[in-house]
Amino acid sequence: MPATPSTLSARLQTLVKGPQFVWWLGHLTMLLCTAFYIPYWATFNSKAGAHWYSRAFLGALVSYGVVVYKSFPQIKFEAQFLQSMLVEENVQYFLMAVFWWRSTPMIAPLVPYAVFAFFNAINYTRTSILPAIFPAGSTDPKASQAAGLSRKIQTWSEKNHGPAMAFVAYVEVIGVMGSLILGAITFQSSFLSPIVYANFLRFRYFFSIHTRNAFAVIRTRLDAKVVGNPKIHPQVLKAYEIARGAITRFGMAAVQQPATPAQ
Repeated sequence: MPATPSTLSARLQTLVKGPQFVWWLGHLTMLLCTAFYIPYWATFNSKAGAHWYSRAFLGALVSYGVVVYKSFPQIKFEAQFLQSMLVEENVQYFLMAVFWWRSTPMIAPLVPYAVFAFFNAINYTRTSILPAIFPAGSTDPKASQAAGLSRKIQTWSEKNHGPAMAFVAYVEVIGVMGSLILGAITFQSSFLSPIVYANFLRFRYFFSIHTRNAFAVIRTRLDAKVVGNPKIHPQVLKAYEIARGAITRFGMAAVQQPATPAQ
């Protein structure tokens, strides 16, 4: 294990040369640009803030691009390799970031990426940046404060990560898909957008327990309001059941997981 550089300058130089620092900068860019975009969205002036929207997803492309490159340093144009690559979670989010980057600005798609970026950024700060500034055994009086801050970040992150991921799942299922459907109906976005995103959600359903829970809760609540409700016209109930069945069949379509490599 290489020795820790003795000077702050040397430690910071070592830190910024690593790919993880670029990954962190990508997440930081996503967070800052999302924060700059929100006032435009809140004042119904999304088009004027479109440059912040696109820059936010450029940050996401950088961070997810680093992860994808580290996971798949050598691309093989073979069916099995490409299949295993395309169903990998980070690849899915990278491809969706490309899609959002070129799409009409909306607030909903930014939320999941911003939440992921926030947790990744603060944890990298805890595990890499603070130790680089205040290494173990440092005599700097502020080192104990930094250690205390690190513990607080870890405790807070562990406590809130699960609820945050559940929140993201609801945003992806309801917020993003709802925005795309509304955009398609009002001709603000492409009619293909909901179809593309539905395929992404199908993968999320298979690989994320939070997404499955979100779908289950939404279906239960809709069934409670529609099925058996005497106020609902029979034709409306029939249309709901047909739509529910179609969505279920689409979601349960075979999605082959990548083969587990031999140990």
